[in-house]
Amino acid sequence: MLFHRKWTPYFYGALVLVLLAVTACQPMPTAPGVVAPADMTRAQSLNVAIGGRIADPTNLNLYAPGVSRSNTGLHQIVYEYFFYQNLQTGEYVPWLAESYEYNDDFTTITVQLRDGVKWNDGEPFTADDVVFTYDLLKANPGMVWAAEVAKNVDSVEAIDPLTVQFNLTHSNPRVHLNREAFPAVGIWGGITILPKHIWEGQDPLTFKNSDPIGTGPYKLRNATETAMTYERNEEWWGKDVFGRLPEPQIINFQYMGPETNVALALAANELDTPNIGILSLGSFQEVARRNPDVHAWSKDAPYAWLDPCPRALMVQNATPPWDNPEMRWALSYSIDRETIVNLAYEGTTVPSWGIWPFYDGLNPYFDAIADLREEYPADQYDPAKAEELLTANGYSKNAAGKWASGDGQVLSLTYLVNGDSLEEMKVSAVLGDQLNAAGFEVAVQPLAGGTLDDAILRGDYGLKLHSFCPGYIYDNLELFHSKFYVPLGEPAPWYERNSFRYRNPAFDAIVDEMAQLPPDDPRNIELFREAVEIFFRDLPVVPTIQAPALVPFNEHFWTGWPNAENPWNMPVSWWATFNLVINGYPDPETGEWVGGIQSTTMARQ
Repeated sequence: MLFHRKWTPYFYGALVLVLLAVTACQPMPTAPGVVAPADMTRAQSLNVAIGGRIADPTNLNLYAPGVSRSNTGLHQIVYEYFFYQNLQTGEYVPWLAESYEYNDDFTTITVQLRDGVKWNDGEPFTADDVVFTYDLLKANPGMVWAAEVAKNVDSVEAIDPLTVQFNLTHSNPRVHLNREAFPAVGIWGGITILPKHIWEGQDPLTFKNSDPIGTGPYKLRNATETAMTYERNEEWWGKDVFGRLPEPQIINFQYMGPETNVALALAANELDTPNIGILSLGSFQEVARRNPDVHAWSKDAPYAWLDPCPRALMVQNATPPWDNPEMRWALSYSIDRETIVNLAYEGTTVPSWGIWPFYDGLNPYFDAIADLREEYPADQYDPAKAEELLTANGYSKNAAGKWASGDGQVLSLTYLVNGDSLEEMKVSAVLGDQLNAAGFEVAVQPLAGGTLDDAILRGDYGLKLHSFCPGYIYDNLELFHSKFYVPLGEPAPWYERNSFRYRNPAFDAIVDEMAQLPPDDPRNIELFREAVEIFFRDLPVVPTIQAPALVPFNEHFWTGWPNAENPWNMPVSWWATFNLVINGYPDPETGEWVGGIQSTTMARQ
């Protein structure tokens, strides 16, 4: 059984290639770019492959623990949000709301709701719905994200039907970016406003909400364990306010089974896009060879879009000699990131010098530290430099080729790995070999479940590869603040929230100053530079690679998908921002319409 579990992903990948090769001699259902009359229903449908079955298709309460808001399509096309943050471009896009304004000390934020928004049963969307939702979250701590709401929001009041005021628990000029406390979405999903007239009197943890009422452009038609089918609401409020409807008439979120089925469906134009993690690189390349309408984010390697959570190697700063920044730099110089990219990720990503995703919207920050990146090459493989640092710190190689101190103590590290993560297991096989070959004694220790969680939080590791989310400039700096520091052996607040036990008062002071500034204050860039200089000097974690998201799109029936040549949005069908990929959006500066997928069939008529 162990052998079967270990090799199952590779077996499926090989099977995909074999089956695609077998079907390659068969004709395509239609020639690329031509839609036969029999395909008209298909041509009006957008099909999204999800990664698993829906546990209970009758329970669509997205605030109940365990209910998926993304596989069901709920937060993409049923519910909508005040604002959407386009991470790719840096735009903050008004949607259910038109504007927001803080008071002078950032203890309140007042939001102007958009006039004309309606729930999909025709009832108006008003400030009363917002107040009701927040009162519900504050009264029911078991609801998803209720704790974050309570920590940030003291109360919410309706000033008038289209004006709502959030009274905050503390001065916070960044609450409009906190998706867990405010109805604005950048990454994945966020606080979702509920219709008071539907939810009032219901138990928010047991109410199944099986016929969800939202403001989104689609209404549920049918729900099963393997497919959620939605039909366009012809009376969607955007028709009157924006003067348009989304082009797909039907959207299906469907579980198609293993990778083989998904690849074959994509090749046969039965599928428009799969969610993240379903298709391997080899399967995608064979599908793209078979079907020229299938493309990824970029035409050539690395193909994948970069997910907002770069991977970094957490080093336990509380354990000597790894409390010494020079020793952490020696580890960094010993890592060949290009080899990790090629072997563990099949070339689908790029090395990373930091803990932020390489998005266009962050370029003003990155440009400000160009000289620091040269001075501190945190993505550079330089064994000679590693040897120089280790020697300067009193280490030399013993007869076995391992670095040892003057008293013969070998430099050893426990490398903790999530045994359930195929990605982590692949990386550890490459990285563990590299560090052992470089003279460190590295023991790779796979763990899973609660045992793994407990070990990470208590700091019972030497090394641990981890995601650094959410990828925002300030938020990722805050992860290193010593307010999250706890002594070794006590549980840290979260994995990347300083389970590696880093402390630097000068760094803290910079982060504290940023916390009091609005995100658009130019002083943030100066402070970012100051913080990154300390980060590079101390290197509390070792940057490794950007996080890949291989998400192909099929242009046979739908075109206009965002890609590297036209990066107008994030290509993520499992995020709430997929609403904007489907619809497009008004430019926050000019009001001109940006993007939105279009029907190839309609274009030819």
